[in-house]
Amino acid sequence: MAEALFKDMIEKAGKDIKGLKVASAGVCAIPNQPATAQAIHALKEEGIDLSSHRSKPLTKEMIDKADLILTMTVNHKNAVLQMTPDAKGKVFTLKEYALKDINIDEILDELGVLYSRLREKREELITRRAKEIEALKRRREKIIKELNEIENEIKEWQMQIEAELEDDKAEIMRLEKKIPELDIVDPFGKPVEEYKKSAKEIKETLTKILEKIMEEIKNN
Repeated sequence: MAEALFKDMIEKAGKDIKGLKVASAGVCAIPNQPATAQAIHALKEEGIDLSSHRSKPLTKEMIDKADLILTMTVNHKNAVLQMTPDAKGKVFTLKEYALKDINIDEILDELGVLYSRLREKREELITRRAKEIEALKRRREKIIKELNEIENEIKEWQMQIEAELEDDKAEIMRLEKKIPELDIVDPFGKPVEEYKKSAKEIKETLTKILEKIMEEIKNN
């Protein structure tokens, strides 16, 4: 659907975008399969005939030849990069590339650093208190009457650790909220209304991409 929609949009854009080549392939596609009846019906309402479409699997050669690769989901993007790691920098989800002011990779890299720092701090704090915890556990086993007191000490220790990690956890939550939804929902196997919703979402995102490409062409 994305290929057909974008070709139609490019044709309607006129000579300013002439020469842009668009092709589609699937990371798990069975070769030479027609589009689903739902997809054909959804695009028919856009005035696009998808009946002649036939599927083809993605190959490394296709990846190498492409200037830009747009995927429907993050999982598709990762599958492309597993096939050809050198393609990093030209592979994006459809929604990711349509964004103008958010660098997803930078946010993910920063989150990765914070996750590592959080893990290291947690391990350091646990190691520092390991002997104390073991002593408390032995006391609990031997002295039943002190059980409640020891349980309170353990709970206090856990609260102290989480309190020390609070700033890092808050920063992670702040950054995670900045990451937009990057997947185009797959309507396969669902009613035609879901295909229509998917086609609408693809078209809206492609409109932003087309504007972005035309702006880049104009600036160059």
